[in-house]
Amino acid sequence: MTKLRLAALIVVVIAATGAGIGARSLAGAGDGIPPARRNSTPPTPAPQLVVDGALAGQVPWDQPLRLRVLHATVGAVSVQDETGTSITGTVGPDGVWQTTSTLVPLTRYAIDVEAVGQRHHVSHQSVSVQTTDAVRHLGATISPGDGATVGIGMPVVVTLDGDVAAPKRAAVESRLTVLTNPPVSGAWHWMSPRELHWRPPTYWQAHTDVNVDANFDRLDLGDGVWGAGHRSSHFVVGDAHVSIADVQTHTFTVTSNGRVQRVIPMSAGRDAYPTKNGVHIALEKSQVVTMDSQTVGIPRNSPDGYYEKVYWDVRISNGGAFVHAAPWSVGEQGNRNVSHGCVNISTSDAQWFFSFTQRGDVVNVVHSPVPPVLSDAGTADWNVTWATWLQR
Repeated sequence: MTKLRLAALIVVVIAATGAGIGARSLAGAGDGIPPARRNSTPPTPAPQLVVDGALAGQVPWDQPLRLRVLHATVGAVSVQDETGTSITGTVGPDGVWQTTSTLVPLTRYAIDVEAVGQRHHVSHQSVSVQTTDAVRHLGATISPGDGATVGIGMPVVVTLDGDVAAPKRAAVESRLTVLTNPPVSGAWHWMSPRELHWRPPTYWQAHTDVNVDANFDRLDLGDGVWGAGHRSSHFVVGDAHVSIADVQTHTFTVTSNGRVQRVIPMSAGRDAYPTKNGVHIALEKSQVVTMDSQTVGIPRNSPDGYYEKVYWDVRISNGGAFVHAAPWSVGEQGNRNVSHGCVNISTSDAQWFFSFTQRGDVVNVVHSPVPPVLSDAGTADWNVTWATWLQR
């Protein structure tokens, strides 16, 4: 081969090689995506659960819980509170799941949502949230208090810190229980929109053991009011103390468990200020009380006025009636009625009765022409028939 022909062949090979390099460079020009992936679609973002209105893990209790899933559709939904109770809801036309039942304030909810993606791929999205607290609450206190020993006339008293409308009272009663040993039947009665009493048809049996429970947690009373707190009390009923104050015979007969302990001369209210008839209960007792006639509508400077310290006092009404020591009327005790409505007895008898008395003991005033005041705590519970108690 001549030198001329060899040179021509080398040029051709080089040219061909250069052409191939150039062709490969053009094929790879552009976005750098390999040929096998140049026509594929971008990957789908992962589903993401969204709780509408959530702020720092909290949601408003008084608004529906709303759940949506980004990049997927909402499938089955489970929402349960701390007790395992399920919350119902539905998916709306906008694809958002929304509760159809009321949320409870200050409650944690566990949420699990099926996210249905492309090609019906199902994944689960889970989260927990807590509801905010309600602004308005209803709480309760119980009397007698824990550990108390009371008389056979003492009702169970539940005092609420707000009024309850009549249509909501059954819901409140459903959260109250009274358990006794031995078993005793009884019923609640509303004394006012914020106070209710429970008592048996007749006086308690002596030495009854009583447990009272008031659980207002999760109690929905409507209008944004929710029950709050769980209260309980355990008390016992002591000996059966019943005293009879007879305004005609001027005697005060004190019994314990059916046996007479003392028959005490007494002086009840004079004609202008008669002692009210009916069953009273001992509300409290104080060794000394400053009695002021102005508190019962009698001016201090009037002939019947008074302002003085009185000793060994057992209160039997909130209207000012006591059983107490009255050394100034000892001459009339057992003979005639001269008091301003109290039961006057001697100092020695008053001191003995003071020590004898339990809160809730019965003092029954008989033969007085004036009926009891049913709105008074001392005379409200036992001066109506059982049938009337159940109706009120």
